[in-house]
Amino acid sequence: MIGASTPNRRLTSRLRRVWLLSLLVLIALAAVHVASQARATRTSAAAGYAQECPDAYPGHSDPGNPLMLARAPGGDPLGGARFFVNGPRHGAAAGAIATLLGQAPENYPDNYSWAQLKQDLDHGAFTQRLRADSRLRHEVRLLEKIADQPEEQRFSLYSAGGGPGAVFSQVQKLYCYTMSADPGAVPIITTFFLYQAGYCETRQQILANRPRFERQVDEMAAAIGRRPAVLLLELDAIGSSSCMARNGALSEWEADIAYEIRAVAGLPHTVAYVEGGYSDANDPRYTARALNAVGINRIRGFFTNDTHNQWTINEIRWADRVSRLTHGARIVVNTATNGRGPLLNPHPATQGVEDLCNAPGRGLGPRPTANTGFRNVDAFLWSGVPGNSAGSCRGGTAAGTFWLARAVGLASRAQGKIGPGYPSLPY
Repeated sequence: MIGASTPNRRLTSRLRRVWLLSLLVLIALAAVHVASQARATRTSAAAGYAQECPDAYPGHSDPGNPLMLARAPGGDPLGGARFFVNGPRHGAAAGAIATLLGQAPENYPDNYSWAQLKQDLDHGAFTQRLRADSRLRHEVRLLEKIADQPEEQRFSLYSAGGGPGAVFSQVQKLYCYTMSADPGAVPIITTFFLYQAGYCETRQQILANRPRFERQVDEMAAAIGRRPAVLLLELDAIGSSSCMARNGALSEWEADIAYEIRAVAGLPHTVAYVEGGYSDANDPRYTARALNAVGINRIRGFFTNDTHNQWTINEIRWADRVSRLTHGARIVVNTATNGRGPLLNPHPATQGVEDLCNAPGRGLGPRPTANTGFRNVDAFLWSGVPGNSAGSCRGGTAAGTFWLARAVGLASRAQGKIGPGYPSLPY
């Protein structure tokens, strides 16, 4: 009897394990289904918001010309693109110039362009005043170095308070009103949705805020629709992720980034790059592993130096190594304020390599261009507005606000030089 019952007990035990495993699989599938249904509901709800102006572009993408440029760009999809330049109503530097001249930026119509204001400066209503006031003329000419260049359009968890519909409405305002100051141009859009609970988030915080994060991403994607844009996704996404690697939250962090990448990868006329860090922080191998984990293969590539002032050439050399480890992902370098390189801290182990708090002595870097001269680098772009304050340190204004004195200082030290040993290129 003992010998006969032992196989039966073993069979019963195996059946119980199979039953438990099947139950776990069914529970997991149900959870995935519920999550996908919730995401579909959010996406559908975002898509259901009414477009405020026509979205006249076709629903299909041309791989050789995703931005729908008048002339096909060739190998670099940004080649030949005219990037959006803000007028005085919405532009940081253009608005500051108007203010210096005694004009309220909000009184200008949306469609009053920077080119029109510049015409007024050179040959119009303000010409005599500038000739008569050398100090005013000097400040205005310096600020023109910033106002002349494309200004990134940032959408974040704070946009209009971040509640339901807020991000959608802000993106609509860009396309339907703000961009009337430079019709036909391509906007450079940056995003900052990730840090819902502050830097170095825990796994629990990421999970708790995920529905809000995904809703905001879905709203942005729905509002862009078929319109062209260059997207620089998530400032400090990978560059500041090492803390999450230490506290065990990195996989959830990467899951959020992957969600945003999937959301924009389906847009027909966008070219997207996700933030990849900076040459003076993470190792190329760490950076490449993270980029591969978030699905860098779904988009054009990654951008670097977004909150740093590292020399352009250092970023290129570092990013080339990352590119090789990510199967040829293409590169964009932020050059907004790196024309004099970084201000290095005396104790990098405890202070970080760079002084990033309104660092004195910095200057505008190389102008935005898709003609970089480097094979893997699609563009030099400004992923932040030069002159925006990092906070109250060194007498700064509130973080993210345009600080006139800082902007004038950066412009006075403008330098297109890409690194030590390269030609000086003041402008």
